[in-house]
Parts: sequence; structure tokens; C-alpha cells
Amino acid sequence: MSFEIRPLTDDDVPAFRQEVSATFGYDTDLEDEAGAARFGAVFDNDRMFPAFDGHEIVGTGGDFAFDLTVPGGSRVPTAGLTIITVRPTHTRQGVLTAMVREHCDRAREREEPLGGLWASEVPIYGRFGYGASTVMSDVKLDARFAGRGGSEEGVTVRLVGVDEAKRLLPGMFDQVRVTRPGMYSRSEAWWKHRIFADPEAHRDGASSLRYVIAESNGGAVGYALYRQKSNWSTLADGEIRIRELIPVTASGYRALWHFLVSIDLFPIVKYWNNPIDDPLHFLLRDGRAAETKISDGLWTRLIDLPAALEARTYERDGSIVLRVEDEFCDWNDGTYRLSVSEGVAQCEAVVAEPDVSLPVATLGSLYMGGHSAQSLARVDLLQGDVDSVRRLDDLFPSYPAPWCHEIF
Repeated sequence: MSFEIRPLTDDDVPAFRQEVSATFGYDTDLEDEAGAARFGAVFDNDRMFPAFDGHEIVGTGGDFAFDLTVPGGSRVPTAGLTIITVRPTHTRQGVLTAMVREHCDRAREREEPLGGLWASEVPIYGRFGYGASTVMSDVKLDARFAGRGGSEEGVTVRLVGVDEAKRLLPGMFDQVRVTRPGMYSRSEAWWKHRIFADPEAHRDGASSLRYVIAESNGGAVGYALYRQKSNWSTLADGEIRIRELIPVTASGYRALWHFLVSIDLFPIVKYWNNPIDDPLHFLLRDGRAAETKISDGLWTRLIDLPAALEARTYERDGSIVLRVEDEFCDWNDGTYRLSVSEGVAQCEAVVAEPDVSLPVATLGSLYMGGHSAQSLARVDLLQGDVDSVRRLDDLFPSYPAPWCHEIF
């Protein structure tokens, strides 16, 4: 079989969209003008890299350009890999490898030091140098057992319409996203077409989006987006499905959760993507009643290794020599000295005996500060003596824990 990666033209877009939907198991309505407009506004043809077999698209892929917050608060240009599919007749024939190769080469040319993705399946992306770097908690609770909320002194909570939400939410989001590694920027088009657009087909049988704002001293201190899904048996067992909860202050956080667990007729509260360090269990009367399932979130790929390591800050000063194996992006493969002074790093290629050896995917898992080098050493994902591995752990942690707020 022969195939080639070619640019995506406007004429190719309908077939491209159909190929994406077919692989992910749904259908695209090409007569849906609003859906086509959303696709055109969010996806940039110049950042797409479809694979063609003759005139047919047999693989889809592209990436988003955004700034990713890294430990210390710097915002690093990042290529967010997305809509990767390969037609079932063309799998295991090199199509995926060719598209990811194109993605990494383009990101390097654009001087985007980092790549990121949400993995559809865990085994796929490690071989391309991606490492799972953030962890998320899928929460479900019954407020009748966990405890209904109370009031938060000095904070009021109110429901707002979409027009007011459009005015208030982006500013609060930007306040928060620069404080937590793993969060990324949103363009105006993203807010319009990915957040505020609310077609019925995307609701999974639930209500339209509800917007709730927490306010204190005349200013907004947090927001939440959620849906309601009615369910009646002997008792009312309706669901609150939280899409996003972004508190600006601790009191805003408490007020929003108190509200969300107190809505009559809807005692079941679900939040699929809660930060791993969220203290919800301590806020509830019975934290054990909140069921949680832990999963990976953002995967990170160092495309320009020295630039990426120098972009973030570090918990302690020190120096360590790393032997990094990177077959896929071979320009990274080598030995580096990472030197940190007053939290600021310098990374340079050296000829020296390494303190720690690791594949670039493992470094991707460590990069955001959410995983322990000592834990990864226990499963042989990196090698070094005990003192060197501990020194790596002294450098890399992040507080707060990294978290990616949304699949892209």
C-alpha cells in the first residue's frame, strides 16, 4: 500500500470530517451548516495533515496552537495533537507513524517546544515519545449520603444567562489557568464554538448548559458549567453533570460545591474531570460517599528538549545529568546537564556520565511535576542510583498538581 501526507484543502474538509466521525463511531451530518461553521472556526487547515491513498483520505490528524501553562506559570507554545484516526483498512501500515512524524516536524519548525494530547488508548502514544503527565479524578456522589451543602459567608451564588456568562467566564478562566500547570489558553473561537455552543446532539439526553457564578464583594470568584438530567423512580434521582468548575478563590470553590450538591431533585452529582489534588472529600460531611476513579489526562511530548526544560521553573536549585533516549525525534537524543539556580534552569548538551537515564516519554511524564521519579524507577522507566533519582524528585514536583481542564 502507498499513501502520502498532503495538505488539507477546503474541498477535502467534508471527506476529512466524515473520516473522523466514521472511525470514532458516529455520523457527520454534512447538511448541518452550524456544525461545518464550528469545524471551520476551530480547526485550521494549515495545521491538518491527512493521509491520502490516491484520492481518498485514509487517515486524519491535526493539531491546535495554544499556550500551555508549565510549573512556575510560564506559558509555552504547544502543538496539541488531535482528531487522529486511521481507516480500519489501513491500520498497522505506517499511516499513524507518518502523521505523527509530520506533526513533530512541523511543531519543531514553528518553534513549539511542547506537544500534547489526550490519548484515546494508552498503548498508542508512548512509542512516539509522549508520557502521561497529568492525572484526573472522575467523581460521582449522592448528596443524600455525602451531605448537602451549606452557605459560604460573604459569597453569593447566582445562575446567569449565556450573554452574561460570555462576559464573565473568560476573564476568570484566564486568572486560574496561569496558576496551574497543564491548563491551556482558549481563543475567542474556542469559547464561541467549543464552550458556549450547545447543540442538542452534544447533551447526551441532559439539559442545556447552566451557568452559575460565585461572587464576593461585587466581584466574580468562580464559575461552574453543568447540565441536569432528570430521573424518577420511587425518589427523585436526577443528576447534576458538571462540565467545568473553575474557582478563583477558596471561598468561591466552597460556595460552588455547596450549591452543586444542594439542588433539589438532583442528588447525584458527577464531575468527570476533577483535579487529582481537589479537597472535595474534606468538604463533604462524608467524603467516603464520593466515589472516585483515577485516570490519565494530558500527555506531554518534549519536541525541543532544552527549550522545554528551560521554560519551566523548579522547586529547588541543583544540577543533574540526564541521558535522554529519543529515537522518534532524534535531534533530542543525547546527554544533558540541567542546572537550576533560583528556580531558573539552563539545559545544555554535554559529554558526561549521566546521573539518570530515561526515555523521552518518561521525561514527558515527569515534566509537569505530577509524577514521582522514584515511583517510575520502581517500574524501570528510568535508571539511576538512589541519590540521583531522589535529586530528580527534588527538582521536578509541582504545587498545585498539574491538571488539564478539557479534552482537545
